Amino acid sequence: MGFNFVLLNETFTDHKKNKELTNYCHYFRGYAFMEKKLLNEAKGEFVQISNTFQLYYNVRSNLGDISLELGDYSQAIIYFKELEQVSQDKLVFYKKSGVLHNLGLCYFHLQVFNQAEEYLTKGATLQANQKDTTGLIISYMDIANLYYEQYQDALAIPYFEKAYQLSKRVNNFELKQNAALNMAVVEENRKYYKEALVYRAEYEPWRDSFNNFSY
Repeated sequence: MGFNFVLLNETFTDHKKNKELTNYCHYFRGYAFMEKKLLNEAKGEFVQISNTFQLYYNVRSNLGDISLELGDYSQAIIYFKELEQVSQDKLVFYKKSGVLHNLGLCYFHLQVFNQAEEYLTKGATLQANQKDTTGLIISYMDIANLYYEQYQDALAIPYFEKAYQLSKRVNNFELKQNAALNMAVVEENRKYYKEALVYRAEYEPWRDSFNNFSY
C-alpha cells in the first residue's frame, strides 16, 4: 500500500491553517482584554500564541507592556530586551523608541538609575530624530522625574521645561495638564509661588478638558 503524500500534505496544511487561526483568536482576545484593562486575562491569551505567528513580536511587546503595568519590571525587561535586538520593520504597530523608553521605565522603577538614564535618553534621541513630539514630551517628563527622584534638580528642571514648551504644540489635554502641573510643583518647591500659581491656573482648565473628554 503506497504512502499518500497528497493526503499528508493536505492534513499538514489544514493543521497549519488551524494553528494560525487559533493564534489570531488568542491575539484578538488578548488585545480586547488589554483595551478593557483586564491585564491578567490578556496575558493568559498572549502566552498561548506560538512563536511562528506573524505578529509574534507584537505579542512580546504587549506582554512587556502588561508586565510593566502590573509592576513586574524584571519580567518586562526580559520581553523588552528581546525586542531591543529586533529591527523596526518587524515591529508592526510598535516603535523601537517605545521599546527603549519602556526599558528605561523598568530600570527607573527598579531604581537602577544609570540604566534608566541610558535607555530613556536613547529613546528620546530616536523620538527627536523621528519628530515624534508626543513621545518626546513623555520622555522628557520621565527623564526629568528620573533626575528629580535623585534630587538632581539642576538636571531635572530643564527637561520639565522642555516638556512644557513642547506640550503647547500638541492637541493632547493629558500631556498639557501633566506638563503644567509638573512646572507648578517645580516652582512651588523652589518657593517661586507666583510662578507656581500661573502654572496651576493653566493646569486646571486642561485637567477639566481632559476629564470631560475622557467621559
